Amino acid sequence: MATTSSAPNSSSTAAATGSGATRVVQGETRTTPNFEHVITQKKSYAKFKIIIPGFATKGNGTRIFVRVMRNGKWTWLSTHTDDLELAKLWKQKYDRKAWLLKEGFVEKEAAVEDQATRQKPENNQNGKTQNTKPNNSSSLTVDDILDNYVGAGHPTVRKRRLKPKAPRSIKNETDCLRPLREYFRSKLASGTTLGDCDEYRAWRNGGGYLAKFMLRGHAVEKKTKGGDRSVDLELIVLSNAFELAVRQGKLETNPIRDRGRYADEANIRHCREVAPTPKGLALIVAWLISKGFPQDANLTNYLAFTGERLGEALSSRWAQVQWADEIINVKRLKRGVFPFVLLLPELAALLRRMKRKAKSDLLFPSPFNPATPRDASSFRRRLAQAARACGLSHVTPQGLRSYFVTQARQSGLTDAEIAQLIGDKTGPSLISEVYGDVRPDHLLAVARNIKLTARTRQIRNPVVPRKSRRKASRRNRR
Repeated sequence: MATTSSAPNSSSTAAATGSGATRVVQGETRTTPNFEHVITQKKSYAKFKIIIPGFATKGNGTRIFVRVMRNGKWTWLSTHTDDLELAKLWKQKYDRKAWLLKEGFVEKEAAVEDQATRQKPENNQNGKTQNTKPNNSSSLTVDDILDNYVGAGHPTVRKRRLKPKAPRSIKNETDCLRPLREYFRSKLASGTTLGDCDEYRAWRNGGGYLAKFMLRGHAVEKKTKGGDRSVDLELIVLSNAFELAVRQGKLETNPIRDRGRYADEANIRHCREVAPTPKGLALIVAWLISKGFPQDANLTNYLAFTGERLGEALSSRWAQVQWADEIINVKRLKRGVFPFVLLLPELAALLRRMKRKAKSDLLFPSPFNPATPRDASSFRRRLAQAARACGLSHVTPQGLRSYFVTQARQSGLTDAEIAQLIGDKTGPSLISEVYGDVRPDHLLAVARNIKLTARTRQIRNPVVPRKSRRKASRRNRR
């Protein structure tokens, strides 16, 4: 029996010894190269040539690259230009984009993801296919949500309907939109958190908002502090915009629904707390006249004698004064009721003095343009300045409205009648909780009528039973 000797594997031997292995493939002798001695040359890349710190060229120098941070690492990005000034602008754009991505923002100019993957059609209950729109809520910014809210007319979102707001409420919400847009800018709506609300509060109370307003006919810019009450009102407007987007299917949920409130209701000043007394009102008017502000003095008296809101008074014209009927036609704000003000003797005397010096159809025209009403913010500042100068507590135009309510209450009118007079549709509940007050002197004067020891009921000619009459007659005979 022949024996065959098995030769060792040439490839394994070559690998073990490090030498090349020889094999025959279709009559050709091929030698496997020695892998230990094969030198692989790495591909050479052009080096960056630094122009200035952070800027470099590469290769033939037709493009400038900038060094930026991406995902925690430094890298070079092309600016697509060989102009250094344009390259600096590109670097600013890259740095801003990196900051926006880090803070959860996106650029407003970024294209919306129209090429998002479309969802497969689903079958409805009838078995028919229906196309479902892709959800682009991830690309919506706070600015987009606010623009949608403004375009819808600032509606009040209810479960089954959208209730329109009054023009005055829309104006107040428009003022609240300015600091909201200034802070949130192009932040992702779906990425807004309750922590963002806390940071917005710190930014607002720290004077981060630059307000623009008119002062003495000139445009003024000033950093202002909002306060917790203002922050709550502004974030309520933002929450309303989110609720509308949820109703329209543009957002899945309202991210700040459970925000709560920053202002403590116990610290909120009501109108009655910023109202002057009759003596304080006389001091304020006298100070304004002595300082050369007769129009402010007349407006202060007018608000106290009519109970109108400041916006209602500033838009009043002389054609609305009906001297024969002794009333003033008023265009109420906030869907107010009873568009009349009674010309009481003090008010009539004030209007006659104003009429003799009137130079415009408006009762209170602007000193810079008689065709436009007086600026409301300047009067508020002047009224607060007068109160401080007279040593009084803070007084506001709404406090002058409360002054009228208090005088009407002390004159014997009911809260329902007073609510009708000042055009408030809420009714007597708001009068008693917010506006109404009774001054100590009036309360003491009324309390003096209390009788603590007098009988509450006196019986005249009491009826005596017959048995008692007989006993009394017998005693009299004896």
